Amino acid sequence: MKIVVIGCGSIGKRHMRNILALKVGEVFACDVDEQKRTYVQRELGITVYQNLGEALDHSRFDAAFICSPPSFHVGQASQLLSAEAHCFIEKPLSNGLEGIDELISLAGKKGKVVMVGYMLRFSPFLKRIKDLIDQGAIGKVLSVRASVGYYLPYWRPQEDYRKGYGARRELGGGILLDASHEIDYVRYLMGEISEVFAVCRKLSNLEIDTEDFAEIILGTENGAYAQIHLDYLQSNYRRSCEIIGEEGMLIWERTLKHYDREDKSYHCSYEGLNANVNDLYLEEIRHFFSCLAGKAQSLIGLEEAKGLQLIFESIRKSSESGRLLSL
Repeated sequence: MKIVVIGCGSIGKRHMRNILALKVGEVFACDVDEQKRTYVQRELGITVYQNLGEALDHSRFDAAFICSPPSFHVGQASQLLSAEAHCFIEKPLSNGLEGIDELISLAGKKGKVVMVGYMLRFSPFLKRIKDLIDQGAIGKVLSVRASVGYYLPYWRPQEDYRKGYGARRELGGGILLDASHEIDYVRYLMGEISEVFAVCRKLSNLEIDTEDFAEIILGTENGAYAQIHLDYLQSNYRRSCEIIGEEGMLIWERTLKHYDREDKSYHCSYEGLNANVNDLYLEEIRHFFSCLAGKAQSLIGLEEAKGLQLIFESIRKSSESGRLLSL
């Protein structure tokens, strides 16, 4: 197979290294930044093009990994689908709704796999939580509290944070989309979202024109509620999730603990929310290529990703209007 990675930033390089390690095909890349192109060509020994158009002029690709800023995702995916390539799109699908329906239609016409990369879906601990909920281990889920935060200048230390897409609204930056894993997995655990209330603001003196703080309340169709906190502010990286049920709790951080209300104790524990993070990316890539081989269905396809995009848009509208919105 011939595989092209669009975007040679931190996530693009991670995917390149993992694809090379899995030996699934010949890897190419493209990026408008000459310094990034030079690094990838020197360190990884792969052919690098200045942009996607140049890459498509030189070769036909079987699959593509789109790791550019979110504002470019839909346009680049359309180019690649038109060129008969399967597409892996790094999260989020886009920074808005424009062009998504047309992209869904094009993918269907071309018969190509399109998968959006929410790597936490491949966490064995998230799967374990889902199993425990489905088995009724904590009874009916009543509420979830999910949180993630990290200081933006520390997030991608190899680049000036002010030049990265996270700092620039026109590229699809901001903590809401950058940390949208939490919204995705809360929806996965709790079911479809029916209402939204949110406050998204820039609180710090960071030199960005995007929000660095988001506090979000999501109501689900089954009557449960989730509180999600996202920020670019915390000096120390933290990610956690607490799930409250009628008969117990699940606490997911560096360990997964199941608290049983009946015996008033934590009676099971599983290691590691943040351990071996690259294993999740590897599993994600394996799944994508299994989909290409017809052995699996895309875990997060375009329709599901569109549903997430509608939630993001509602969060922004709620924050701007100060109102609770129904979806």
